Amino acid sequence: MNKPPSTQKIILLVIILIQISCIGLHQANSPLNRNNKCNAPLSHECSHATDLWQNTINSVIKANYPSEIGYYRSVIWEDNFNNAWVVKGHEINITKQFVLKLDHPQRLCVAAHELAHLKLGHYYSKIGLIVATNTLPRSKKIIRAEGLGLNEEEANELALVFVKNIKLGNNMVKLCKNAFTKWQT
Repeated sequence: MNKPPSTQKIILLVIILIQISCIGLHQANSPLNRNNKCNAPLSHECSHATDLWQNTINSVIKANYPSEIGYYRSVIWEDNFNNAWVVKGHEINITKQFVLKLDHPQRLCVAAHELAHLKLGHYYSKIGLIVATNTLPRSKKIIRAEGLGLNEEEANELALVFVKNIKLGNNMVKLCKNAFTKWQT
């Protein structure tokens, strides 16, 4: 049996991702649907979530890139799944459900991880390779598109450096390391 060329493999991977994930077709879970973004005027809950996320991002930035305070912007999505992601640029996205579910140390871990993706040049394209794993049937695993610039382990390592620079102690670094391991299994 002949192996399909790499272009065909990539096309097949994209088709599979579209069919099983939240990209494009599942409007309720798609960050491409601009109607589910917290926009002005913000509800009290959106305002609270935006402030929580922006303050968390700023904490990570202040400890690591103080000259970039104000450059990165929190974006909150009113979706019913837990996810955070970045696209090329300066927006760090998270669902309202997720940011409100996390406590402050957990939010720091997530913000550091997402910032690490940006700093390493890993990001999801605007067409969205975003997978809400809790919407997949019988699956608790994270789905990654290997070879498309999405390197979770590398982002985790840099995120741990970012967290260490916040100077909240070794327990905070351990908490993030454990969280990253848990979230990837």
